[in-house]
Amino acid sequence: MLTPELQAVLDGESEGCILCADCLDVLPLMPDGCVDAVVTDPPYGITYSSAHGASWKNTCIAGDSDTRVRDSALGYFKREPVAAFGTWKTPPIADTRGVLVWDKGSASGMGDLSFPWKLSWELIYVRGDGWSGRRDEGVLRGPTLITWESKGRLHPHEKPVWLIQRLLERLPLANVILDPFVGSGTTCVAAKRLGRRYIGIEISEKYAEVARNRLANTERPLFTKETQDADP
Repeated sequence: MLTPELQAVLDGESEGCILCADCLDVLPLMPDGCVDAVVTDPPYGITYSSAHGASWKNTCIAGDSDTRVRDSALGYFKREPVAAFGTWKTPPIADTRGVLVWDKGSASGMGDLSFPWKLSWELIYVRGDGWSGRRDEGVLRGPTLITWESKGRLHPHEKPVWLIQRLLERLPLANVILDPFVGSGTTCVAAKRLGRRYIGIEISEKYAEVARNRLANTERPLFTKETQDADP
């Protein structure tokens, strides 16, 4: 059975919700076609743990031993457009239509320090229909993300809001956005800023609460495309 807060979003009675749960427990309960798009940063399947000097140092990502969690979650969405971050180290998501590159900027780039190039980029796998807009280059650049927790970073794998907004803007008909691995809530913040409804699922209570707090401090636009297009 769906939780009341999730049902309220699907019924159009709530702007969005953050659920603290394992997405593989929630997704089978959701009706087919109840969301319009999935934008997410799933476990990459590389058993990653950060050596960075922050509170999350040496913390492993749940479900990151291989791509089974990623693939199982995205397997519930055969018809919806999907954008999922990933890495060259593991296979892309099924039915990938194209690959975008997020240029993280010169301040980023961990990994093998003996390798003479920084891996200052990440991949975004895109599949499905519903993507539209002006045809542009597939390398996405924007303001550099804060890389230090002491300066305001909220999550070890946090993505910038501008980047998610840019993806969502290419989904003009997607009114209900799902992120089954929502982390600190960036996808939902971007959706709220664009006047979309959102559903975020996060297995960590700590980060689910971070996401809720971010959304409580995010303003929804007074006018959205839908209200501007409505009959007077």
